[in-house]
Amino acid sequence: MKLKQCRLIIISLLLFVLLSGCGGAAEPPKDYYDLEADIESIGDILGEQDIVILGESTHWSSDIAKQKTDLIDYLAEEHNFNKLFLETGDSEFNYHQESELPVMDGVVPQYQHETFKKYLDGSNKNIQALPMDWAPGYAGAHASSVSSLERNIVDEISEYDLELAEEFKRSEFALRDWFSKGLLKGKKVGYFKRPTNVYEAIRSQDFFAKLTPETQNYIISRQKNIDKYYSKISFEDGVAEYYDHREIGMAEKVLEQMTKDDKAILWVANGHSNYDVTSIEYTNELFVEQKRSERVESLGALLRESDYSVYNVGLFHNEADSYALVSEDYVTPRKEKDEALEGYIGNRVQSDVFIDFASSDFIEENQYTVFWEGFFDSKMVPQEQFDGLIYIDHINK
Repeated sequence: MKLKQCRLIIISLLLFVLLSGCGGAAEPPKDYYDLEADIESIGDILGEQDIVILGESTHWSSDIAKQKTDLIDYLAEEHNFNKLFLETGDSEFNYHQESELPVMDGVVPQYQHETFKKYLDGSNKNIQALPMDWAPGYAGAHASSVSSLERNIVDEISEYDLELAEEFKRSEFALRDWFSKGLLKGKKVGYFKRPTNVYEAIRSQDFFAKLTPETQNYIISRQKNIDKYYSKISFEDGVAEYYDHREIGMAEKVLEQMTKDDKAILWVANGHSNYDVTSIEYTNELFVEQKRSERVESLGALLRESDYSVYNVGLFHNEADSYALVSEDYVTPRKEKDEALEGYIGNRVQSDVFIDFASSDFIEENQYTVFWEGFFDSKMVPQEQFDGLIYIDHINK
């Protein structure tokens, strides 16, 4: 009897050793992943999600854009992400896509370069670029030029009603001028108002059905955005209202264009994806003046409340020789103090890395100073705002 028990114990021990050997010891999670060398591991983390938000601390780096598009291409090819939402107005984007105008001209400046062309012209078959913004498109603080889009629409309407055509043009100017003054020039302009709702007036005419489909869709889209968003905003006392409505609008437009089988990537600034904007301390003088601390809504938080699983990646860069996508030669000095998030990571890692907060304690859960465009500072606890982050050590000239 004792011999039989001993045999059973020995067999059990052998089986345990064999099974342990087959499975292998589980590797501990890495503190961080190299953005290029560990792209498969990064893909495994992000690929489980329905929506991945890829933030950025500057819109103006072609170097960062290339690294992000490499990750986007990998997620599309290996993890079936099929939609790429861009922070650009849907009225302009859709008009350019539906007409014969270049689609590159229908997006805001940060997307008007070669890195994005494959998504905008449809040559990348794995993933489709889509708009998720409602703000009107214009170059910088200048709202007085006539775009090819507007010229085409004015010419179409002029064939039937010259007065309505001119009123349409004046309304488009007024709309962009209102945004430009309130958002970029800091003027205290109130709610957007026009003597007549020209978009509704055009839609009520018999000739509306004779306009091209892209023109009809543009007018309908513009009127809808004015009713839902523009008309709700006043720049009399800062830009908090603008950002709140913008976050709501972008979240709505993403969800409206998704089905349960879609997997989406969002390309936005970090400031839109933060999960809790009310806990961010806006220390920069400009942001304080604009009363951004009064914001309560965020795209990231609104999407996290949806039925889709979301992974929110913040992106921060330490130093830059210049920003290749702006004409001025901006230079960002290196952050070296641990109080700055970029300095804290840069003092420990001099490479481009991805950090997953669920599996890493590489970044202590403290409040850090973070930077937008390398200059505008605010304070936050990264783990409260993101699920993980990408750190770019150096933007090359």
